[in-house]
Amino acid sequence: MDNAMLTAKVKEIARDYGACAVGITTRQTLAGGPPSTDLEYVLPGACSAVTFALPLDQDKIEDFIAKRDRSGHQDDYSRTGTMASGIAAQIAGYIAHFGYASVGVLSNEVYRNDAESQPRHLRPDLSHRMLAVRGGVGWFGFSGNVLTPENGAMVSLATAVTTAELEPTEPLPAEDNFCQCEQMECAAACPSAFLHEGKSDMASVTMGGLTFTYARRRHYNRCGYVCAGYSGLHPSGKWSTWSPGRFPIPKQDGDLRRVLVDAVEAWKRRPELDGGVLHQPLVYENTGKDVNLTCGSCMLVCAPTSEERQRRLKLLQSSGVVVQSPDGSLEAVSPEEGERRLAEMTPARRALYEPDQEAYSDIELYGRRRRRS
Repeated sequence: MDNAMLTAKVKEIARDYGACAVGITTRQTLAGGPPSTDLEYVLPGACSAVTFALPLDQDKIEDFIAKRDRSGHQDDYSRTGTMASGIAAQIAGYIAHFGYASVGVLSNEVYRNDAESQPRHLRPDLSHRMLAVRGGVGWFGFSGNVLTPENGAMVSLATAVTTAELEPTEPLPAEDNFCQCEQMECAAACPSAFLHEGKSDMASVTMGGLTFTYARRRHYNRCGYVCAGYSGLHPSGKWSTWSPGRFPIPKQDGDLRRVLVDAVEAWKRRPELDGGVLHQPLVYENTGKDVNLTCGSCMLVCAPTSEERQRRLKLLQSSGVVVQSPDGSLEAVSPEEGERRLAEMTPARRALYEPDQEAYSDIELYGRRRRRS
């Protein structure tokens, strides 16, 4: 089978297994990119890669954003990522049949562990999103997430790397990118202020002579602080993620670790959530506890149309705040009811969710500073 036929076949396989978009990158089209675009890191002698996007269930996302159901989207997120990893392995196995060394790269939770990078640095073996943008699977959104034409950012990505010389696909036209960053719904949906606001502070990456941009990100612990469920209350106090945590959001990255340590210790003592977990080895290694999917809002609000993005953001911001019962169950209530429930807790139980913020009186925080009664 010649290169053109093999290229067409692997794209066909990805789509037959459910991919909504698929692209091909090569060493040449990735030249000059960051270390996470080095195909030979995962396969010596690699020449090209097949990257694809698998869509998430839209109905389950709707219920998740509206605080009607958490576990449905978590299960779908976990299974879709696992399926994407399996499809990558299937594509690699298909190419290997024709005599080319090939390997599937897992969708998530794989980080470099070498002399320069440790898993805690969160540097992936291979960046699916970089390859996806360069190969035309989607565009970078303001958030840095990959936006696909049909499903926005609500996808799982995975990649098969091979020594076969597949034919590269072109990036999508920049003028067709539906993210114009005017409303920045992704930044508004993030309680932790992970993204630098405004277009004046953008990151850029050059691959194969083409330059792509997205918002510069702040310390990655900001994302983990909220997405892992340690805290979830937006600084406005009007809405939260699915986390019942109410630890504050420092304005300066240098103050984040101090609050994060306290939040993690409180999180470890909370009742287990119902509805299953995500098995993330890095978190389990450091805490002895599995995490639950409680956020991901920057991805979930990013639909292909401006009207839908605005609708989803408003749905999130009107979804209420989450409180946890002693049996571990979660309930979304109004901000006022959330305050009442908190006030009824014993001091020891309340400390699992909200610290005495006088402990952080020397730290500049987002939102209002509250004193526990």
